[in-house]
Amino acid sequence: MLGHRPTRWKGAIFDSWRGALDARAVRALGGLLRFLFQLAGVLAFIALALKVFFVDVIAMPHNGMAPTLIYGEQVVVWRGATADMGDIMLCRHPSNASASVIGRAVAFKGHTVSADYRGQLMVDDDSASVEGGGPVKFYDVTREKLFDMRVGTINYHRKHTHEFFMDVEGSFDLPTHTVETGVFLLGDNRAAIYDDSRDFGDVDTATCRGEIFFRLMPAPDRGDDVHHGYFEFVH
Repeated sequence: MLGHRPTRWKGAIFDSWRGALDARAVRALGGLLRFLFQLAGVLAFIALALKVFFVDVIAMPHNGMAPTLIYGEQVVVWRGATADMGDIMLCRHPSNASASVIGRAVAFKGHTVSADYRGQLMVDDDSASVEGGGPVKFYDVTREKLFDMRVGTINYHRKHTHEFFMDVEGSFDLPTHTVETGVFLLGDNRAAIYDDSRDFGDVDTATCRGEIFFRLMPAPDRGDDVHHGYFEFVH
């Protein structure tokens, strides 16, 4: 019997320590939950303030900005931002006041845009430098078709770099055009000729709602080679 007493004492001490640790764990968990609730409240307040005063959230209405932005993605617009070279802008349609247009600002009033002999964008006499990439599969849900695209990287005036799409069976053709007013918006998807200024012409910058700068939610997976994540800055 005497041989068992140390075991009971050890068990009692262990139970006491375990109880103390359990109480500390409960208090720590309670403190963590209170902190998380407070943090959620602060973040909700910040989100509301941003929404009211600074930003809008929209869904991409087309694939004219693929591969940068895909149809159906939830993106954030910095309301009232002034267009600069390379910015992705949300503006009012030049001939339809009830519609909006989205494109990348590549030229402003007085600039001339065209395509050079290689089928690359030129602004005035400066041909944007381009690096080629490999072929990719892109499923356009708006046309319910899988496309073979070439992805490239373009640098405007060595100030802004981003990726763009070209149809493997097509080429980029842009008749020489001098911007008379506002801004020329060009889509990153060069094959989507009806979603940028190649179709609707120059856009008055006074009608621009703001700059798209952040992706909240990507489009649903389409089984192709273009994949985006949540909460990403776009450029």
